[in-house]
Parts: sequence; C-alpha cells; structure tokens
Amino acid sequence: MTNMNTRLISRAVPSLLVIALLALAAAAPAPPAAGPAPPPQLQPPCTEFASAVAGDSVWSIASWTGIEQVLPEGMSVASCSLRVVMLPTYASPANLMLREWDPTTLAPDPSAIALRRLFVDGSNLGWLGGKVPALPLVPPVVTKSIPGVAEPPKNTVAMQFATSRWTPPAKGYFTPDGPSALPAATWIDTGGVRTPLPGPHPVLAHAVCAGDTDLASLRVVQGVSRLDVKPFPAPKEFAQRFRVAQQTELRWIELALAEVFFPYFQQVGEETRFFGFSPPVLEVIDGDAMASPSTDMPPPLVEARIQNFSQMTWVSHLDFDRTVTLEPGHDYWIYVHDAAATTFFNRRIRGDEPPLFGFGVGPYFARAEAGGDWVQAADQVLAFRIVGRPTAPALPITLSGPHVASAFALSATPNPASGRVRVSWSGAVGPVRFEVIDARGRRVSEGSGGAAGVWSWPGTDREGRAVASGVYFVRARDSAGQYSNQRVMIVR
Repeated sequence: MTNMNTRLISRAVPSLLVIALLALAAAAPAPPAAGPAPPPQLQPPCTEFASAVAGDSVWSIASWTGIEQVLPEGMSVASCSLRVVMLPTYASPANLMLREWDPTTLAPDPSAIALRRLFVDGSNLGWLGGKVPALPLVPPVVTKSIPGVAEPPKNTVAMQFATSRWTPPAKGYFTPDGPSALPAATWIDTGGVRTPLPGPHPVLAHAVCAGDTDLASLRVVQGVSRLDVKPFPAPKEFAQRFRVAQQTELRWIELALAEVFFPYFQQVGEETRFFGFSPPVLEVIDGDAMASPSTDMPPPLVEARIQNFSQMTWVSHLDFDRTVTLEPGHDYWIYVHDAAATTFFNRRIRGDEPPLFGFGVGPYFARAEAGGDWVQAADQVLAFRIVGRPTAPALPITLSGPHVASAFALSATPNPASGRVRVSWSGAVGPVRFEVIDARGRRVSEGSGGAAGVWSWPGTDREGRAVASGVYFVRARDSAGQYSNQRVMIVR
C-alpha cells in the first residue's frame, strides 16, 4: 500500500506543479496600465444621422473639378455620403475626402493633406446605378481635443468629392435653400477656385454618421498638425517622444503619410533585388527612463501594423489588442519600424513654438537600419495625432518637460557645395564628435571640435577621395549626449 501511495503521489506531483504554476500566473500582476482590447475602430452601422440634408437640384461635376460641403463644428465622423451619381463605366475614378476646414479663410488649408481619402471606382457602382454609397471611415475622424495639445487640429471638417482626368461628368445633388446652420456648398473649378452653388443658401445632399457614445467621448490628446518636411532618405525606423496632459485610454495613433513605395527594389551588392512590401509596425514604448531611444528598444506597451496606404493622407493602424492607459506628465515614445518603403511627414521647428509645445512633444530620432545608431533631428518632430478617451480630470501643466529642439545646433555653408563644407555649431557641452553619413547610412568621414567653433569637411571620404554628388548628413554628438545633424548637398 505504501508503495502504491508513493507511486500515486509521484504521478500527481507534475499535475500539482502545473496547477500551482497556472495559479501563480493568474495571480501575477498584469502589465501596468494594460486592459482588454478597446472597441474596434470600425463603428457599428449607423441608425441615426448627425447631419442629413436632402436635395433634388443637380450640379454637373466635370473632370478635374469637385464639390464641397462643410459639416457642423466639433462633429466626429464615422461614415459619410454625398448624393452623387457617376457614370458606371470602366476607368472613372474619383475621391471622397474629408479635410480640415478653416472658418477664417472659408477653405481648407492648401498645405494640409486629407484627413481621410476614400477611392470611388465608378466601374464598381453598376449594381447601385452609379450612386456613390455611404463610406465608412476607419478610424473615424475625431475633431475635438483636450487642453494641453501641442498643436490641436481644427474642429471643423469638410466633405469634398473630387473627380480626376478620366472621370466622365458626374451629378451632384443639392438644395438651393438649405439649413442656415451649415455653411454654403461650393463648386471647386480646375484651378481650385471655390464658387457657391446657385441659390439663397445651397447645401449639398448628404448624410453623416457621428458614431456611438463611445466615439463621442474620444479626443485628440496630443498631436502635431503642421506638415512641412519629408525626411530624405526615408528612415527605416524612427521614434518620437511625447507626453499627454490628461489620463487617457489610448485608442489609436495617426501619422501623416506622404509617399509609399510598393513594390520596391533595393540594391544589394551588384544586384537589384525585389522586396515585397511589408507594412510598418507602430509601437508605444514607456519612455519615462529613456531620454533617447536605445539600440535595442524595450518591449512595447502595445503595437500594431499600419494600415491604409492612401498617399497624402492621415493614416492609422490595425486595432490594438489591449487598452493602455497613458498617464499625464509621463514620457512615452512612438516607435515605428520596417518603414523604409514609406515616408511620413515631419514638422519643422522654427524656435517660436510656445512652452506648451515643448511640454508635450519631445525629440525625434531616426536610423537607417535596425540596430544602428540613432540620429536626432534637432529641427524636426514627427507629425502625429494620439486619440483616446480621457479617464480623469485634467491636471495643471508644469511647463518643465522635454523641449523639442536641443540648444545644440549645426549650420553648414555653403550648401549645396562643390567641395569643402564649413560646419559651425553652438550650444554644445564639451568636445564634439562629427560623422558624415551618406544617403545609404555609411560613414564616409569624421572629425572633432570643441564646445563651439568651426569644423571643415573637405568633401572627401576617409581615404581622401572626393565623394560623389548627392545628399550627405553631418551628424554631431557632444559630451552630454546631445545629438544634432545637418543635411548637406554635394554637387560636382
């Protein structure tokens, strides 16, 4: 009996250990600020319209023209439609876009890109008689923001239907005397000039869904809206530090997409090889103990692949698999990798940004290869928008956070140059080390200097040979770890 009991116990021990380990795993603390997956970006079907206007008057939309209707201020948009009928023939493309609208100029900012761009293919509308259907927006457009956003978005958007060179004339419907609460609808000619449609107060026939109560609670909690720089060459990885001013459940992050190359080719030795397109991955990293990105980035709080590659449009990513709570005044990093085939917009730092900007937006770093050296762009930050649901009252903002532009700055003259380049700098701490990097990320030259002064690069590589014409980057690091870089063009 004793031997039998011993055998039974020995057989039971592994099972008991497994049960104990499972119990310990269940009792172990969850990752900080992590919860179940948030609601999906795709909103449920609309049952009530936040803005809807009928109309039977017709306006002919010729090739390279469009029509535009401004929506009520502060409205989020989950799906939208204009009453437009296209000839359902092959090669009749058009775009339905949502763009920020400026009430002072009564037009979208001409330098801003579309918030969302939806492609309409007339050849697929035969089963609808050419009628453009309601189109969902993934993610929805959120126009409201919390106090403390570095560069908040405008809270009014306009729907714009624009044809292309190959689009046969389409018909847009409107009412000549629509609701006075909506701005008058306009026709956009081939030169971009806006003219009101006929009538006392014309309004386009449309229907807009503002989503459910959860969408109504979402806000832009941090962001940079202005777009004026396209990094060249596009980095394979980049990282942007940020803070929020209010405790927030993170829902999604939007980036401003400039260009995408797929499929694309890459030179490997003497061969040109084809590389299939792989969407970039966006991660959120806890950065409270990271003044700059590390060579091997730590595990993310959350990650997802970027989706929707409409160029010149704000884009987002697939749904996060869990909810992360962003804490106010805490540093985080947006980290994007596998991005060599895409170019995202940055914003130029001009030195006149308000203190609030410096509180919420930290430095921007990029690198040409995974595992390589990070280079800080002293005069640039990423254009981004963070959308979430505030979960606690706003706290007073202490304007002592990270500053967007380092005091350490470079200047290169002449630029472009045919040979020697003089690099001057200021704001450095202690001696400075310099490297010259070519467009493929290879170090071609190096040097050193003091806390201030001039370093002369003769336009040669480390063997003394003149470098070829092209783009080069002078990268510098001072004794305090501050980075700065300057783009230089060599023209032979």
